[in-house]
Amino acid sequence: MRFLPLYLFANQQTGLDPLGNPINELVRTGESIGRFSSWTAEEIALDNRQVTQNNRKIITRATKADLLSADKIEFEDRYHSITEIRGDDTTRWRIVVVNRYGSETT
Repeated sequence: MRFLPLYLFANQQTGLDPLGNPINELVRTGESIGRFSSWTAEEIALDNRQVTQNNRKIITRATKADLLSADKIEFEDRYHSITEIRGDDTTRWRIVVVNRYGSETT
């Protein structure tokens, strides 16, 4: 299997504008490796079809704590919003379900 670099980003407040509103930016919080995974026939049958059409799965070795603190993942030169994290640090891999559409390019 070929794994690619994966970067974790969190939306953090970096300052205030002249009116006192918060200014938020994506701040890089970590990195790991990962690859896209396909949905199995069993997952398609169990989940709502909307889930498998609008989301993708990424397999990664990033720790659960790092994934929980992240809001977005940069993978294959696109930002993906995290919708679900499966697995914990006792297993070798974590599965991150991310939005498939509406991903922003870097």
